[in-house]
Amino acid sequence: MHQELESKRDARERFAAHAAARIVSLLNDPQAGFRQADGGFARLRQSDIAVLVRDGEEARAMRRALQRRGVASVYLSDRDSVFAAPEAADLLRWLRAVAAPRDGRLARAAFAAPTLGATMAELAALATDDDVFENRLALLAELQTIWLRQGVLPMLRQTLHRLDLPARWLSEEDGERRLTNVLHLAELLQTASGTLDGEQALIRWLQEQMTGQSAEEQVVRLESEADLVRVVTIHKSKGLEYPLVFLPFATAFKEAKDGADDRERLREDLRLLYVALTRARHALWVGIAALKVGRGSDCMLHHSAIGYLLGGDAPCEGADIPGLLRETFGDSPAVQFVDVAQEAELQRLQAAHPAPALIEPPNYHAQFERNWGIGSFSALVRDLAPRSTQQPALHAALQDELWETESSMEQPALAAAQPSAARHRFPRGALAGKFVHEQLAWLGENGFALSAQQTQDSLLQRCARQGWDAPRSADLLEWLSEVLATPLPPLGAALPEIGTLLAEMEFWLPVDRARAAEIDALCQRHILPGRARPELTERTLHGMVMGFADLVFHHAGRYWVLDYKSNVLGADDADYSQQALEAAVLEHRYDVQCALYMLALHRLLRARLRTAYDPQTQLGGAMDLFLRGVRGPQSGCVHIPPDGALLDALDALFAQREELA
Repeated sequence: MHQELESKRDARERFAAHAAARIVSLLNDPQAGFRQADGGFARLRQSDIAVLVRDGEEARAMRRALQRRGVASVYLSDRDSVFAAPEAADLLRWLRAVAAPRDGRLARAAFAAPTLGATMAELAALATDDDVFENRLALLAELQTIWLRQGVLPMLRQTLHRLDLPARWLSEEDGERRLTNVLHLAELLQTASGTLDGEQALIRWLQEQMTGQSAEEQVVRLESEADLVRVVTIHKSKGLEYPLVFLPFATAFKEAKDGADDRERLREDLRLLYVALTRARHALWVGIAALKVGRGSDCMLHHSAIGYLLGGDAPCEGADIPGLLRETFGDSPAVQFVDVAQEAELQRLQAAHPAPALIEPPNYHAQFERNWGIGSFSALVRDLAPRSTQQPALHAALQDELWETESSMEQPALAAAQPSAARHRFPRGALAGKFVHEQLAWLGENGFALSAQQTQDSLLQRCARQGWDAPRSADLLEWLSEVLATPLPPLGAALPEIGTLLAEMEFWLPVDRARAAEIDALCQRHILPGRARPELTERTLHGMVMGFADLVFHHAGRYWVLDYKSNVLGADDADYSQQALEAAVLEHRYDVQCALYMLALHRLLRARLRTAYDPQTQLGGAMDLFLRGVRGPQSGCVHIPPDGALLDALDALFAQREELA
């Protein structure tokens, strides 16, 4: 208890300090403990102690006081997502810098992030010393290689090691939490990367998670929480029991807002107080203070639940507190009164037992391959340079944003006049293209039954949830209705008329040191031969090649793979001629994508159908469906027929082979 009149904030800090001092005193006392149910004696541990609070402010005050004394604690009512932690924002900056290691602006922002804890001298050197800056860029380039070859988790672990971050963090207050947050985020990123294609897609995913709602798996827990002092809200403590309970802020209350019934507030506070007072199994420590509210000079103890229990609703002074307590509890030996007028002792927690000596680590001599990574079509075409020989107007059209390119910049309109058809006036760009693809995947899972009114209503609702206004939503409904009503020339049937289908088929192909130039040469030889196209940037695929085929289906005895394209090739249907469509396929190297997707389907059919599989009669090939050209001369469709020689050559190229000298 404390008799001097003080503000709510002062009382909170004072009683947090005294409660923390008492906790340390008990934990340092080798005789402190309690009798167990079997009659044995258990020494008091940190996890036997619960501190009950009403809100986050009280929890933070209590945890600060414990931390100053070397006592670790956990706020069990903390349900903040790890994506809301400051480490998530800094990790986003780091991923952006590693993904573009020559971008000086991104590099400086990443190394200046608070999580990295760079000193002012280090930051000054980064800004003024070219050698230091180049070394940092070289580190980012090295980490990018690890990301591309091994994944985001190995890259982030290498970041921690190269920058010596764990040792730095663990020497700071709450450093264990910072390290845990980063490791947890790294694991979530690694898991997400298995369903995403490319570094930019993973960066966008992290951005989306940081603005979304938390899920249970995103709530971080320290591995050492099993033996920490538990700070928990009174609401969360309902139905639970703890050996020792501290209630340091018992007299705290929130005044009812203007016009509200303060009696109802008091009734709720009394219910909470009952919960708090009945959680202890062996002992209860309660802090009582003579509170004032705002700049007032009157004691407001009688407004609190415990003050009301002690003296009713009659106003009292701080000097009245000892009398009220003795009148209530009398001379009961189970109750002790301590005046906390003095400053709380700042004694630190002593280790119960000395830490055991570390044993020498065994020598590790195993050899394993590190030059291993996950590739994809996007990785193969990431650095494509446009050919200057293309016609300027067509070239500008072909550079329109695709969702596969993982770029968020949009190109200017191809015509000043607003196109009349919904498919031509629908927005361009990565977000719009990605959304259209998602709706087609959803429709595919539902048999492309867009003619049903219920499906149309669901589509409009999905548009509204993504922030599309009514005109845009109506345009998308009209556009997709046209797509699904258009017979595809290679099939002679529209999408709703096809047989068995699988949307978004994921595949993983093992690959052993296949050079991009070899893949390029095969595609140039077998797909639209003799036609110019950009060369693939030289790189070696070693590990796995993964991808997601928009649609795999069976129709008229043949198996097909189809990919949707939201490219803009012009402002009207006539711009989607066969020549323009094939030029777009070659410019963006969709011929390579078709070859990879056909190989994945070919291997799947061979594994499932075995000897009953005949590629010449059962494999239909690949199609690129340019969605904005469904009413054009070719219905927006480019058919890449199956080529046995191409598939056999790719199959052999991807197969295991001896390492080249």
